[in-house]
Amino acid sequence: MIKLNKNKSGFTIIEVLIACSIISISLFSLMEGANKGIYLSNQTLRKTQSNLLLEEGAEAVKSIRDNDWNTISNLNLDTQYHLYFDTTNKVWVLDNNGNSLVGYIPSYPIDNIFNRTVAFSSVYRDSNDDITNGGGTIDPHTKKVTVSVSWPNSEGASSKSLSFYIADIFN
Repeated sequence: MIKLNKNKSGFTIIEVLIACSIISISLFSLMEGANKGIYLSNQTLRKTQSNLLLEEGAEAVKSIRDNDWNTISNLNLDTQYHLYFDTTNKVWVLDNNGNSLVGYIPSYPIDNIFNRTVAFSSVYRDSNDDITNGGGTIDPHTKKVTVSVSWPNSEGASSKSLSFYIADIFN
């Protein structure tokens, strides 16, 4: 009978070790799943924020166009501009220095995660007055706008861009 009890107690230790192993593996799996969930949630947040910054950038450019087309027509083409909001005059401002303008609010979150740029390029029209990718005549009353947003992530950097046309609709 005594031998039987010794075998039983040894068997109980093995059961406890197996149970601890199963619990440990389950906990590590749950922690890895939670970690992946947090990572995906952070990625989704950044993508949503970048979409909102693209939309805001497009609306800001339209606002600049509506205030004075000459501001846009006098810009250097294919130059990267940054958007700022002038709180005194309540207007959007473009700057190509990339430095924060004194008295202006940068148009991206204060923690500087995102970098948003705006570039303008010429628009060419063919003999039918249709927009072409090259050749034809430059249309001085239409510009192609590309708003780009980039941000760092664990794989390096991510970016999105939005291209659209604006026209001098008030002249």
